Amino acid sequence: MEFGILGPLLVRDEHDDHPVAAPKQRVLLAALLLRRGQVASVELLADCVWDGRPPRAARAALQNTVMRLRTALGPAGARLETRAGGYLLNAAPEEFDLDRFAELHGQGRAALAGGAPEEAAALLAAALDTWRGEALLDVDSDRLRHEHGDRLADHRLQAVEAKVAAELRLGRHSVVAELHALTAAHPGRERFWAQLMTALYQEGRQAEALAAFQRVRRLLDEEFGVLPGAELRELHQRILRSGPVGDPRPGASGPRASAPGAGVPQSAGPEPSVPYSSAPEASGPEPSAPELAPGQVPQPRQAPAPRPTDGPRPDQLGAPLADFTGRVAELAVLTRLLGRPAGTAPRAVVLSGPPGSGKRVLAAEAARAVRRAYPDGVLRADLGGTRPWPATAHEVLGGFLAALGVPAAQLPAAPPARAAMFRRLAAGRRLLVLLEDVRSAAQVRPLLPAEPLGAVLVTSRRRLPELVGAVELPVGPLPLAEAATFLERAAGAAWTGVDPVALAELAALCEGLPLALRICGRRLATQPELTARRLAERLADPEHRLDELRCGELDLRTAIAGSHRALEPTVAIAFARLALPGLATIGARAAGELLGTSPAAAEYLLARLVDFHLLTSRTPGSYRYPALLHAFARERAAELDGVDAGPAGAFFLTPRY
Repeated sequence: MEFGILGPLLVRDEHDDHPVAAPKQRVLLAALLLRRGQVASVELLADCVWDGRPPRAARAALQNTVMRLRTALGPAGARLETRAGGYLLNAAPEEFDLDRFAELHGQGRAALAGGAPEEAAALLAAALDTWRGEALLDVDSDRLRHEHGDRLADHRLQAVEAKVAAELRLGRHSVVAELHALTAAHPGRERFWAQLMTALYQEGRQAEALAAFQRVRRLLDEEFGVLPGAELRELHQRILRSGPVGDPRPGASGPRASAPGAGVPQSAGPEPSVPYSSAPEASGPEPSAPELAPGQVPQPRQAPAPRPTDGPRPDQLGAPLADFTGRVAELAVLTRLLGRPAGTAPRAVVLSGPPGSGKRVLAAEAARAVRRAYPDGVLRADLGGTRPWPATAHEVLGGFLAALGVPAAQLPAAPPARAAMFRRLAAGRRLLVLLEDVRSAAQVRPLLPAEPLGAVLVTSRRRLPELVGAVELPVGPLPLAEAATFLERAAGAAWTGVDPVALAELAALCEGLPLALRICGRRLATQPELTARRLAERLADPEHRLDELRCGELDLRTAIAGSHRALEPTVAIAFARLALPGLATIGARAAGELLGTSPAAAEYLLARLVDFHLLTSRTPGSYRYPALLHAFARERAAELDGVDAGPAGAFFLTPRY
């Protein structure tokens, strides 16, 4: 059995993962794991689960949450025991990632202190491998984050410092690139700067080591109002005294020894028992100003490039939907991908699926789950890919730059300059960028940050294979059981006409499509005279099914029309012509005959419709219309009646919606 809090919450047995979807159940599990092997009182757990605002019947509510958590845990549910006054979760140290990390971390530091850097590097790397992202990443509890989040994050950084110290003693040059990323992600942590200077010096890059000191000196002065600490100042002076290889200056120490770490202060490694402090000491020399050549005029001090602590931290996520249901597997994958450490997440994650499949809602839920991994903010934009006139990257960048604090008068007019400014402002920041309703990869590319510290989450009605470096995740309909649950939640507490059989029938007629389910739920909630049985009977008529699937601004036909509008003309006509009455499945050869073209040309058109998620294909050469999309295609086919279309590419038809 394996339990984990160092990243997205993890419960795994020898057979499979057991995702815990409900937010309160995740908080409860995390609280129990942090007190594993101890009885946690009902009062303490209720305070964690409801973040200091437990309901009046907190004991009964907690009992229900415990019962549901046991079910979600599968066989591991037996580990959650009821004890007098509270609950206890049994997990052996080797089963819990935090205990494994602490053990390996301690062994690694002991090996480093004992003069065994190679063993220390291996142990500390294994310790850091237990982390899958930020601790308690998808646990929405201010109390747990306040009590444990910062402490655990600091322990992780201490392990990174110790691993780098071991690698410096081994003379490994690969640490320079890692330290550049670490100083960008944690600019106020002086130990990383000291290690960067040491690594550069070991490689014979004295000038770069001294330049690194000047960068951190300016940063600490301008952003925190302090001077570098004693360790950095002393390291700076020692590097200055050593001089470059073959330095002819009087008093230079001559060429540096080639042994790893020779001539380099060993204090760049961690001190196992004393926490590092970046506070400046009262004594010690002031950092020296850069030397000027005779007659040289000092340059005015430049403002630093924007860093993670500068400027606004936008949060453009809206409020969550209370009736969000299911998507446990998809959320587990997304939190694992987006919750990776800085610089290791994919370039972009693309959620693609048919109209009405809930891609935006899923993306927003995933963004909320990993929000704490992106402390510099969340940017969100609707690119309108299914509208007649989609948003341009230039327009979106204007909104992003404004959210990052750029005044309107300073926005560049030229698109390349605007993209360059965004990349410059995003450099060194942990930003999550959410791009909704994307039509093409060309819309996305100018919006990708240049550095891999952040992440981009995209939703689209079509696959985007041309977006190099992106991970594509399909979003399909909900399973029928989850669809029925969602439908009941969407109907709300005011709806009293509960008919489980009719509810299941409605979920099936909606094909598990969240938008269709939400429309049905709202109609049941707002039309007291309408029963689930009556609505199911209306939906059973394929000729009028789409007429029933609209409620106020929610309209499934309009949603599908947006995808249809984005099709090339020949593909749009094929979509209509191939939707035969009463026949939802078609092969490439039959499609070619109907369209008056070759099977190969017909298969290209069918594949394009699969790319847009308007057809499905589970076996090669066979294509299927989902029922709701088939109904829409039949309506488009009716518009073509009476027009002598000929082959699919022979004319352009503008459909009327």
